[in-house]
Amino acid sequence: MRMAFFINDPVTNSVAAIALSWVRQLATQFPEDRFLVLVEAPFSAFTELDAIEQVQIESVPHRYPFFPFWSDALLYKKLFSFRPDLFISAHPVQHNFTRWKQARITAGGGLLARGIETFFIPFASADYTILGTEEKLAIKEQWTFGREFFMLAGPLPSEPQLTLLLQAFSIFKHRQQSGLRLLLPLSIADHYPSLAKKIDQYKYQDALVITGPIDAAQVAQLAAAAYALVAPGSPGSALLATVQAWRAGIPLLAMPDTSLSTFANESVLIASESTKEALATIMMRIYKDEALRLQLIRNGQQCGSVKDIAEETNRLRVMLQQLVSESLDHTA
Repeated sequence: MRMAFFINDPVTNSVAAIALSWVRQLATQFPEDRFLVLVEAPFSAFTELDAIEQVQIESVPHRYPFFPFWSDALLYKKLFSFRPDLFISAHPVQHNFTRWKQARITAGGGLLARGIETFFIPFASADYTILGTEEKLAIKEQWTFGREFFMLAGPLPSEPQLTLLLQAFSIFKHRQQSGLRLLLPLSIADHYPSLAKKIDQYKYQDALVITGPIDAAQVAQLAAAAYALVAPGSPGSALLATVQAWRAGIPLLAMPDTSLSTFANESVLIASESTKEALATIMMRIYKDEALRLQLIRNGQQCGSVKDIAEETNRLRVMLQQLVSESLDHTA
């Protein structure tokens, strides 16, 4: 099959992150297929696809609302050149290129076609794996002076959501007086320049670890050494982080999300509401209750063992094949 995926920015968008995980897994498991990945984000967001020969990455200009025609024309041109059997969009803008059969990826990890949404799990990269005690200690010595740490997980949240995480961590530090750190695996200045100016005034700045730009493999390694991962983004943003937490053997804290509650099956500690106080409450809860933390890890490992990656990838590909084999009139 020849499949074209239109993805915007997997670093900041949960749907794009899910789409990227699907492309990587499909291309790895089915090397006979060919993939075109059309992107608006910088190529650096797609480095994990560089080594996969059957994946072709092409850039298209950002589609601005007042002048979308140039982007649409180039997008159509690249699709026409590739001639995909199926065009799959993870982009927030709806395109309707009737020349090709189409499907959309949704925030809940669903594939929407024919008006029917079928759900598939996101796929964590092989970099997410359980580390031994010595490996974890070495990472903590390098990054947090040997201290345990919470770590931001999932696609980057918005600035207000990241600010909420910092406020929740402040409440946690004030109430617990612990040496635990908060690690942010990103460059604040690159992604949140206005927030970066305020960080110098952050009360618990000494407990804040900002890595700067690091690659996806380093992020995965840090995640596997964390005390717990935290996904403060909007609903849908914690789906991929959940699977990453399962593979790394680390608990995940997340904001309220109905679909996540069902999917995670009690392997994620979810805040009662989307407030700094509620997030601080579950940070304190997992810090004070080691039995709860270990139970979340066990639940996550059990969920991960039930999800057969090869089988789930095959199920996804069968669905894509069915869409390709159907008449064009029934795929809109």
